Amino acid sequence: MSVLNRLNKDFPDNFLWGASTSAFQVEGASAEDGKGLSVADIRSMDSDFLDTSVSVDHYHHVEEDVALMKELGLKSYRFSISWTRIFPNGNDQQPNAEGLAFYHRLITLLKKSGIEPIVTIFHFDLPQALVEQYNGWADRRCVDDYVRYAKFLFDEFGDVVNYWLTINEHSLLVNVPSMIGLKDNDPKKLREMAEHANYHMFLAQAKVFNLCHELLPAAMIGPAVSYMTNLSYDHKSSDALLGKSLEDMVSFITMDVAVRGEFPTYYTRKLVEDGISLPIQPEDEKDFETGRADFLGLNWYCTSIFRHNKQASSKMLAGVVDQIERYEDPALQHTEWGFSFDPLGMRYALQRVHDRFPHLPLMITECGWSEKEQLEDGRIHDSTRVRFLNDHIYQIREAIRDGVNVISFNPWSFIDLLSVNDGIDKRYGLVYVDRDNFSEKELKRYKKDSFYFYQSVIQHNGRNIEKERTGN
Repeated sequence: MSVLNRLNKDFPDNFLWGASTSAFQVEGASAEDGKGLSVADIRSMDSDFLDTSVSVDHYHHVEEDVALMKELGLKSYRFSISWTRIFPNGNDQQPNAEGLAFYHRLITLLKKSGIEPIVTIFHFDLPQALVEQYNGWADRRCVDDYVRYAKFLFDEFGDVVNYWLTINEHSLLVNVPSMIGLKDNDPKKLREMAEHANYHMFLAQAKVFNLCHELLPAAMIGPAVSYMTNLSYDHKSSDALLGKSLEDMVSFITMDVAVRGEFPTYYTRKLVEDGISLPIQPEDEKDFETGRADFLGLNWYCTSIFRHNKQASSKMLAGVVDQIERYEDPALQHTEWGFSFDPLGMRYALQRVHDRFPHLPLMITECGWSEKEQLEDGRIHDSTRVRFLNDHIYQIREAIRDGVNVISFNPWSFIDLLSVNDGIDKRYGLVYVDRDNFSEKELKRYKKDSFYFYQSVIQHNGRNIEKERTGN
């Protein structure tokens, strides 16, 4: 055995070049063909922008959209299955046949096009009926309903789906509990409900890891983690520790529990200090001991800088991290929504996960650049997104050369879609959809300049990527 590791020079030949979306953000048809209401549907109805009723209407454009994926040359497509399109109330005795037929059609089209489906089981769209029945994830009954739903998907699609993601951005749902339908005027009670939901999601995930390994031993399964990478504001230990604390509570807790099967001390200490106990049952321990992830899905967009500010009001759940504000480094370019352009941060972020979990396969499940865009003679000249893709893919290749086991890149997003908080204005897609927040127009699809750039990257397996041009 050699003490020297073999150096990787390029992306492996079996690298999965993909793109990402989620059901409630692209499908539309939110009340068609037997689909039930989700929390995401209801939240969108309260928005000042478009809702989930049509979005970009992938539900009725699925053949056209998969044809575009094939033309792009995708090797993978990361999407989610809508829980309420399969089980309208979340725990129905029988599945919704029309919803089931849609996903069979989608997955069959993908497989015929040589595209590997990467399926997210739960992406922000908790059945509203479960909230009304027992307060959703805050109640242990949601664990059983989620596991039953996941088992149904394994039984139905396990022969054609090799990659599964359990829960998308688990920590975001806990820190913004309205996203899973949790509300209370008492901040302490809301925090306790959110932490109970946190525990139940972790338990459900561990059970589903075990179930996948039992039913689909050749498949791989993992979480889709909201991965925050923070830099120190003022070169002080207090700022560095602030950034690390945020990373721990938002990102690394999800990874630690999924990979190690135990709750980290930095988290349990905070619960004890805040007087919160988790609804642990003795039989849960075995599920955590054996239910481990095969890989990590990383939703990574940018580096961030936070600093203390006693007057600042955090968007996060009160009691998790308070009195902080985000600071924008003037040396970096930022989107209109405050996300930085920092490709070297991608390499740094990947190295940190590799250091924590050596050699564990990593899948980049989201990464993208958002802009407001306008058609110009039937074209979208999204040069900044092209540069973003080039520079970040370059740094992913550098991370692979560092020894990081990156197996897939799925930028957000394949097509323009409904943003969680900003409607259609916040465009991430490689494909433009001609609609705005108030008019569906014809929903015509247009290939952006970034589509053609990424198509070339895939054709060359990333070997045509240039050294980054941002100067970082």
